[in-house]
Amino acid sequence: MPYINLKLVGKLTKEQKNEIAKQFSETLLKVANKPKDHTYLVIDEVSGENWAVGEKLFA
Repeated sequence: MPYINLKLVGKLTKEQKNEIAKQFSETLLKVANKPKDHTYLVIDEVSGENWAVGEKLFA
């Protein structure tokens, strides 16, 4: 059972999230022979004020 946790700064549309889920599940099916209905994906949308690189926040 693959579990993917995608973290990103900002927001995605529902359509973008659907496409990401489709692409991840298709890739795992093709490359690792994992059934799509066994692939779990969590998308964490993080505010830029809560994510930094070095000393600099994204927002």
